[in-house]
Amino acid sequence: MKPQKFEAGRRDFLVKTAAISGGLMLGVDLSGTVLAADAARTPEVTHWIVIQPDNTVVIRIARSELGQGSFTGLAQLVAEELECDWSKVRPEYADVNDHIRRNRIFGSMSTGGSRAIRESQEYLRKAGASAREMLVEAAAQEWGVPVAECKAAKSVISHPSGKSTTYGKMAAAASKLEVPKEPKLKDPKDWKLIGTSPARFDIADKTTASRSMRPTCVCRGCCTPRSCSARYSAASSRATTRP
Repeated sequence: MKPQKFEAGRRDFLVKTAAISGGLMLGVDLSGTVLAADAARTPEVTHWIVIQPDNTVVIRIARSELGQGSFTGLAQLVAEELECDWSKVRPEYADVNDHIRRNRIFGSMSTGGSRAIRESQEYLRKAGASAREMLVEAAAQEWGVPVAECKAAKSVISHPSGKSTTYGKMAAAASKLEVPKEPKLKDPKDWKLIGTSPARFDIADKTTASRSMRPTCVCRGCCTPRSCSARYSAASSRATTRP
């Protein structure tokens, strides 16, 4: 095959070489890594959870989605204890740079051996429970009522007096409170999300190809799996055909 000249500007070259070397996480669209443009402007309740004013709940995921459903399953662990509105949950991948800057705050970020759920379930449930307690405490302080009299469900905090508010309205105040070290976890018999199979967050992007799941670098003259297969088939056909 005749060599072909590869031309690229400086920016294009850097992007493509980074993709080839893994620097762009195999071409995964980083918009999924950080709903963060908005989340960064919203105080985090804990390092795992950001709640935006419209009640969107951003749950950070520190493990990789490799087809096993962990991107959804790990979010369920947090949301179960948080008592948030599942329809408003938006998981995002935890920022590796943030992880390092904050002394590896997300713990293990490795994925393999079916460890994502098994090793994460306790501390992720506690993350959700801690955030719930902080949100309820913030509302109780605002109303001047005992925390024990307040309840939380589907991102709404209520009091027998008729007062109610939302997680989105309380998130900023809650973020200023101390994170409970040993929050009370729900009894498994009361679980509503854990053990169920909601629609997975990753499937729509995969089936519609709305997010790239491979390096997007395409060089003229380079073989792709499809073209290699076609060439192999054609060559095999010629080799087995006799005049």
